[in-house]
Amino acid sequence: MIVSAYADGGVIGANPSSIGGVWAWCHVDEAGERVATDSGVTLPRASLPFITNNLTEMIALVRCLEALPAGWSGTVYSDSQVTLGRLFQGWKTNGIPPVLMRQGSAAVERLGSVRWVLLDGHPTKAQLATGIGKRGNLVSEHNVWADAECNRRAREYRVTRQPVLQD
Repeated sequence: MIVSAYADGGVIGANPSSIGGVWAWCHVDEAGERVATDSGVTLPRASLPFITNNLTEMIALVRCLEALPAGWSGTVYSDSQVTLGRLFQGWKTNGIPPVLMRQGSAAVERLGSVRWVLLDGHPTKAQLATGIGKRGNLVSEHNVWADAECNRRAREYRVTRQPVLQD
């Protein structure tokens, strides 16, 4: 049974990125095992020429929630306070396409009781051992996995799809 969900996103290169962005999520069971994962690349397009970190964080969380079964109750973890605030507290959604916000709202509405927790991102091994990050928030190996998966997808995209500029 899935008890928690983790989501993370980032950009390829500088933020905002004209190259693209990456996202990853995982669902975790009561034994602490990842039981479902997904990740991907989001590319710029005419209507969205630059991809931001806030956008990829939202994409990750929305896709993570959409993949949960209807009525699911549990805890959602993210290291993006802005994303959690936008989806669960009604914060302003500047720079996030309205369609993505509608998808996120629909995903939340079809779930049961959802608690959300802000994590500290990029913890050290010592912080992981104690479970507390540099800002005093929780840290998690699953958030570390999602971040590493984003980095893996970015490296993969750079190698396989981005043209190499030559002098």
